[in-house]
Amino acid sequence: MAAYKDRVRQDLDRWIGAGLVDAGKRDAILATLPETRRMDAATALAWVGGVLLGVAIIAFVAANWDVTPKLVRFATLLVAFLGLAAAAAWAAQKERPTLSNILLTVAALVFAASIGLTGQIFDIAGDPRSAAYGAGVAGFALAAAGRSTGAALVGLIFIAIGDFTEHQWFSGADSEAPWMLIGAPLAGYLALRWGSAALAHASALAIIYCFAWFATKTEAESGVFLFLAIVMGAMAAGARWLHAQDRAFAGIFYGWFTAGALFFFAVAGYLPWFGSESGNGGIAHRIALLSISGGVLALGRFDRHGLVTAIGVLGVIASICALLSDLGLDLLAAAGVFLVCAVVALIAGLMLRNKKSAA
Repeated sequence: MAAYKDRVRQDLDRWIGAGLVDAGKRDAILATLPETRRMDAATALAWVGGVLLGVAIIAFVAANWDVTPKLVRFATLLVAFLGLAAAAAWAAQKERPTLSNILLTVAALVFAASIGLTGQIFDIAGDPRSAAYGAGVAGFALAAAGRSTGAALVGLIFIAIGDFTEHQWFSGADSEAPWMLIGAPLAGYLALRWGSAALAHASALAIIYCFAWFATKTEAESGVFLFLAIVMGAMAAGARWLHAQDRAFAGIFYGWFTAGALFFFAVAGYLPWFGSESGNGGIAHRIALLSISGGVLALGRFDRHGLVTAIGVLGVIASICALLSDLGLDLLAAAGVFLVCAVVALIAGLMLRNKKSAA
């Protein structure tokens, strides 16, 4: 939102200076755009204090209370959770969304602690995965009830904990599917719906993890990773479109999905190629990776997207290192390859410049 409004403000000043727009309409045009939402220092400190409060409650209850009856411990957990939920509802009624969000986040943390500590208090044997999944579902439920991005983030984290608890996801094709296959898209939807940067980053990484999990459950061939790279590239294109429509935090998905697509394409070049048991993409793949990375770099600069630009730079560096390794550090051969790539890049740049000038 902020970047778009700033660009419009700059464009308006330029258009007014050129006499294309009436100066009297400047404020009216800017008023139609949503105001920038930024987290000030007070809000950031409130979030830190809220999370620390939740951790303090968990640590206090988790202590081994030798002199405290079990029912008192359980009542403390229950009262803390219900009190936080009620306070969040009161804050929402008073139209204080930040306070409500923080309280629901702390309530989700307290509920997560309550699941494990209740079993400890009453000596109930349980499955750690079930406890983590239960905390994750509760976090998403609290998020849906109060539009709490913090509670949704807590739910996503505990679902991830449940997936990795007593599991070896990347060994054996008969492992059960992770709950993240449901949690990651749900968190991504909520991040776009509610405009949360933290939730967008977490859900984007979770979606990439789901792709990686699927890849490791199939035959280790380049075709699978090429297919995943294409799918994730299409998702990056969709996120780029949403970003161009000024959808809040869609640019985060655009950046991470671009990184995922480039990663899967890079991995594909080191796997058996076209059914071969030992061959791989070789130098041809590295050159293609270098070209694609250069394209990503150019696209990031064109879109003024820092994360995509950084990913393109890292891709170029990685592809150059891979080429040097494949060429056995033969500097003369490496110089020839890089010369060809440089000529191609220069020609492409000149063509784009001429096309822009003609337009």
